[in-house]
Amino acid sequence: MTSEGASAYSWPYARTPGGSTPPPDVTPKEGGHELWAFFWLSILNSAIIGVSGLAAWLIIHH
Repeated sequence: MTSEGASAYSWPYARTPGGSTPPPDVTPKEGGHELWAFFWLSILNSAIIGVSGLAAWLIIHH
């Protein structure tokens, strides 16, 4: 997961079973990219749900 020249980031907190802590080889830069990807995916999903709901409302009420 790490690219050349990037040092592995050691997670400073204790791991818990079922926790969502990143693996120890994920760098902070990679973690930031994953967070931004999740942000844009959640925006896209919200837009899809909103447009689908609006289309359904228009079909039902017109």
